[in-house]
Amino acid sequence: MKKILVLALVFVLAMSTLAACGGDSKETIAATKNGGETTSEVGSEPAEDLKVAAIFGGAINDGNWNETQYNGLVAIEALGAKISYLENVGDTDAAEAARTYASEGYNIIYLTTNSYQDYCLSLTDEFPDTMFIQINGTEIKDNFKSVRIADEEQGFMQGVIAALLTESGQVGFVGGLEINPIILGSSGFQQGVDYANKNFDLSVTANRLNTGSFTDVNQAKETAIAMIEEGVDVITPMANDASVGVMEAAEEKGVMAIGCGLGQEESAPTQTQVTVVKDVAVAYEVTFAAYLDGTLQSVSEVETYGSNKGIVFLTEWFNNDDTELQEKVADVMEQLVNGEITISTETE
Repeated sequence: MKKILVLALVFVLAMSTLAACGGDSKETIAATKNGGETTSEVGSEPAEDLKVAAIFGGAINDGNWNETQYNGLVAIEALGAKISYLENVGDTDAAEAARTYASEGYNIIYLTTNSYQDYCLSLTDEFPDTMFIQINGTEIKDNFKSVRIADEEQGFMQGVIAALLTESGQVGFVGGLEINPIILGSSGFQQGVDYANKNFDLSVTANRLNTGSFTDVNQAKETAIAMIEEGVDVITPMANDASVGVMEAAEEKGVMAIGCGLGQEESAPTQTQVTVVKDVAVAYEVTFAAYLDGTLQSVSEVETYGSNKGIVFLTEWFNNDDTELQEKVADVMEQLVNGEITISTETE
């Protein structure tokens, strides 16, 4: 029931964002989830006439970054658009994949990782009628729009929760490939621990390592085990597919885990405390709605999507009934949503 309420809140926030995107006069997407019918009312062009593609750097069933984006693509399909996607596309192959889709008349191409940007940006002149949407990008052109996901907010909440949970005073963060989103997530984790130390009179040390891979589950697991053997008693991942290894390590070693994607508690059924979700599907719904009503084309700044838009949120608590701790976490989360907490995005 708690999870249903959380997801319902995310949906409400997403729909509020859609309404805000185009103003009061906008004809927007009207969607009913959880078993209802999905329809679309059109501004500039019908969803049914559009072809939308996404190029993924990993697997669409990673329970994390790629899967949430795939869910966003599926939501677009439910509105009537034709969709297509490619999984596990390397950075150097992304431009050719995007060129193929553009040549086949796809109206929108989602680029799911910021490492694609430098390879695909030049395609905008070659295909002026195709809209490229870069997730976690930094560039804006007429037909190339970037959306920044607040990875640092997810890391921050993971850090706050870990610091409040630990008994040893040692907490761990295992990241994947050392790209900007993971760097920001790791920095956010450190800032979350620092925030908890300051505001709850704690003295917790954050241990942070990136494995350099989003796919090597064993490497992530070994990294987590090494941290645990050094005294870490709360651990959390941000490593896409490889996050499973971190959760498995927590389960095997009997230390507390904080998930970073829906369903990860299945890999640590007795040790997962809560999951800090980063649901990028919301960004797909918002940008597609803006494309439909013609407002996306005039976007001139990179907008950040985080807890304020329902992208970063908490699930139910799984193996923890400490109501006082949960109330502390809920209060911090509320402050984050309301913009009362500032997290630095300066890279270390």
